[in-house]
Amino acid sequence: CFRKEGFLFNEFERIFSDLFSSRSAIYKKIVERLAEGPCELKDIYTALNVEKSGVTSIYMEDLVTAGFVSQDFTWHIKTGKDSKLSHYRLKDNYLRFYLKYIEPNKNKIARQGLKLLPQWQSAIGFQFENLVLNNRKGIQQILNIDPSEIVNDNPFFQRKAKDRSGCQIDYMIQTKFSTCYLCEIKFSTQELSKSVIDEVKQKMRSLILPKNISIRPVLIHVNGVDESLQESDFFSSIIDFKQLLEKR
Repeated sequence: CFRKEGFLFNEFERIFSDLFSSRSAIYKKIVERLAEGPCELKDIYTALNVEKSGVTSIYMEDLVTAGFVSQDFTWHIKTGKDSKLSHYRLKDNYLRFYLKYIEPNKNKIARQGLKLLPQWQSAIGFQFENLVLNNRKGIQQILNIDPSEIVNDNPFFQRKAKDRSGCQIDYMIQTKFSTCYLCEIKFSTQELSKSVIDEVKQKMRSLILPKNISIRPVLIHVNGVDESLQESDFFSSIIDFKQLLEKR
């Protein structure tokens, strides 16, 4: 992929030209915005510099149907039912890889090729998050949650309002036993330290919950956790990504 004759070097343009024809430039703008992180439909309008319209919704439906994008609905914790609010997430890791690494460096790649790009680590977090979400059944198995017990599960977000803070949960599982498993997905090239606890505590403080709901924080990692984090006993479960792969 880091050579001009490599398969991935020109694959993006071919995919979008074949699938979306004359509108490929519009779809590219959308996925460029999503490559920066999940967002609401209003953010897509801004990225396209257009007014609210049903046409943009059709574009998003096309990308969801093609499998490039996921529409993740948040939900009402009190009832467990989906909200009308949703985030769009770029779930195709190749598209993000191309937009973040290959396209900005095409000239360098064409001239001399590259073994590894210097920005490699900066957006791996989103790639890792996608991999984890694609293996959510494994998370449920490790946590001993039967599918019949699940009221709702997805990435979860809460909009900021006058009486509450906004927050975003990487992945949350709500069960019929009045428990929410708040899953923090963390990519790091080194062992994670106790600092991650403060981040999760802030999310827990921001989350508006009915009185009968309890929270069980879960950490999902890829390169280990240090001894202090293990001994803190803060997380109800600490899951190594390798465990998810073994569940496939």
